[in-house]
Amino acid sequence: MKHPVRRLAALLLGLTLWTVPAAAVETQPASEDLTALMEDFRAEYGLNEGNFSLCYHNTVTGEEYRYNDTKFMIAASTYKLPLNMYYYEMEAAGEISSATMIGATTLADAHYQSLVWSNNDVSIDMLYNLGNFRTYKNTMKQYFTIPDEEIDSIYYADNYYCTSMMLDTLKHLYEGGDKFDEMIDYMKQAQPGEYFKLYVTDYEIAHKYGYYVDDGVTAINDTGIIYTPQPFLLAVYTSDAPGGAEVLGRAAEVLTEYTVSQDVPEPEEPSTVTEQPETTEPTETPETTDNAEPETVQPEEPTTEEAPTEEAETPEQPEPKKEGSGGLPFSPWWLALGGAAVFLVADVVVIIRILRRR
Repeated sequence: MKHPVRRLAALLLGLTLWTVPAAAVETQPASEDLTALMEDFRAEYGLNEGNFSLCYHNTVTGEEYRYNDTKFMIAASTYKLPLNMYYYEMEAAGEISSATMIGATTLADAHYQSLVWSNNDVSIDMLYNLGNFRTYKNTMKQYFTIPDEEIDSIYYADNYYCTSMMLDTLKHLYEGGDKFDEMIDYMKQAQPGEYFKLYVTDYEIAHKYGYYVDDGVTAINDTGIIYTPQPFLLAVYTSDAPGGAEVLGRAAEVLTEYTVSQDVPEPEEPSTVTEQPETTEPTETPETTDNAEPETVQPEEPTTEEAPTEEAETPEQPEPKKEGSGGLPFSPWWLALGGAAVFLVADVVVIIRILRRR
């Protein structure tokens, strides 16, 4: 086997890259087209800062749109998004086991019940397993970028979040790697045909929705990842908004159509394009066509490989001069080359023996 150490290193590098989480992209401001699109959308449904909040983020281009994103509103069951994510991170860190009992069930089952069926009793058990309500709220803050001084006091007193917090949570989820695979799969199973999934049927959606009606207030919310060719993150909160769940479905539909309409960035051309002119230079043709071996053109062969180089130089050696004695003329240069060849052969033999022992 040629170069086993290099091949092993390449294999380890490949396995490492395979487990690297999705990289974050630099945030870009919303385009004029997107801004105008959302203004028209709000006007159509009678939405304003009193009843509507939305955050959008394209994971490929970094384009981001925010409207009323730091307004604290009733979160309904969307609080279960950062809550479950925190438990999955503890499991990945070995701080808790999926077999740990949470109330009357295991943590593994609690995830399923909370994310697929939005089970309130199980989710409340998960919340208070962390301590009191204040402890839980302080724990969740690790996922948010909003400064402490901008967090409304109602956040600590009741089930209130803002869509900026939910977008931060979705980014962490999307970029978090395989430790969140099960969580995302459960979110894909949840509530088909409703909320963001009401009109978007051509692309997978992993979402955590919320519905709350009490004290004359109706909160209908959804947060999730919509897997268009350029996947995007979306968080929408409403409070007594005209249209109710229709607003969530249409918002997802409008933003899906917008995202799909954007050109997917083309990959950079491979470097071989710039190397082509070198292979057509006339001065290189005689050497590469007559004496080059396959190893001399393999990208994985480094320049320290001396055997092909020695063979390529052979045709350039001067032919022996015929003299009366029939022998070669005395030449220090010839003797030096012969000595170098002997050392080269010895090195090759040693390398072959080492590789056979492996």
